[in-house]
Amino acid sequence: MTFASIETALTLATTGFCLFCANLLLLRRRDAWVYVPLALLFLFKGLASGALLWAESEGAPDFALRLAVLVGGLEVASPFLFWLYVRGLTSEGDLESVPRLRRHILPIVFVVLCFWSALFMPADLVDAEIAEDDPRMPGLLLIALLVLVADLGFKVMIGVYIYLTIRRLITYQARLKEVFASTENKELTWIWVIMLSAGLYLLVNILHSVSIWAGALSAADFEAEALALNSLVLFALFWVLGIWGLRQRPGLIQSHTDDRLPPEEPAKPKYEKSALDETRAQRIAEKIEAAMSEDLLYRNPNLSLWDLAKHVGVNSHYLSQTLNAHLDKNFFDLVNGYRIQDAIKQLTQTEETILVIAYDVGFNSRSAFYKAFKRETGKTPSDLRK
Repeated sequence: MTFASIETALTLATTGFCLFCANLLLLRRRDAWVYVPLALLFLFKGLASGALLWAESEGAPDFALRLAVLVGGLEVASPFLFWLYVRGLTSEGDLESVPRLRRHILPIVFVVLCFWSALFMPADLVDAEIAEDDPRMPGLLLIALLVLVADLGFKVMIGVYIYLTIRRLITYQARLKEVFASTENKELTWIWVIMLSAGLYLLVNILHSVSIWAGALSAADFEAEALALNSLVLFALFWVLGIWGLRQRPGLIQSHTDDRLPPEEPAKPKYEKSALDETRAQRIAEKIEAAMSEDLLYRNPNLSLWDLAKHVGVNSHYLSQTLNAHLDKNFFDLVNGYRIQDAIKQLTQTEETILVIAYDVGFNSRSAFYKAFKRETGKTPSDLRK
């Protein structure tokens, strides 16, 4: 099997897989606004890969290559679409419109138009040698320059949206600890892996291009191997994105709101102009203490800020403000602090196994328990029992 045949097989697999995932995502009804950008990303990739396969096949008509260029331009929107998807996953409630949308759309349109300049390449010159005195040379050089600008612009866009996505993930992780006591299943670790992989892929791609421009490599050196490796990396990335993207649910969407008391109010930056005074904050703090020490609410492994707010009968915004400004703790640290204190008592006063104690005090896994215990006490549960 040659590298060319491997590349073809991988591209064909990527095409089928992307179109299949796009179909499944477009059929989603629950939280559809989250999954539409991801569906479009898969759709554009599937169409572009399929069009390219057709253009490179034997007996393909002349317009097949132009169709591949036309459809391939849609892939320029992929970094933006992925960022929109992550933005949807990490949002609370219905997603708000993108601020300064023009700053996202205009660069995409510019790069696409530069890429589409290849449509004006004369069909008889696509694979032919061009004489220096050919009267069409200035126009061909302009097309080559525009395609180069499109390639550089697309690489810059990938880097920009990697940065924006990582910034979004960091904010999301901080917010998780304000809302949930257990965050292991909501941390979007797989997206961090994709971002790291995309960053490495971009770096290698840039180094390869620079090597060709500097003359260290020619365009023909390792061309078949590079194309096969590129197809393999893209297939792996879209496979991971498809497998996890199809089952990932938004992490900050409230699952039950019908009977929450009282109704939620929009969050205010740094609790600006909040109606919560010191006296009321003290009463809320006392209710929190009672809910934890008397009602043992922390033993609920799926406990959220919204659940605690409903239990004590206050607005979750005021509850969060009380935790951060009055008790100087986020929700995650508060609940896990009670869990660890309970665990210490059971470890020193009972013969129960560490795993049983971990689940009894509210942790979802042994690893999460060990991590929290070590952070809180500086020791492992086993060390404490020695």
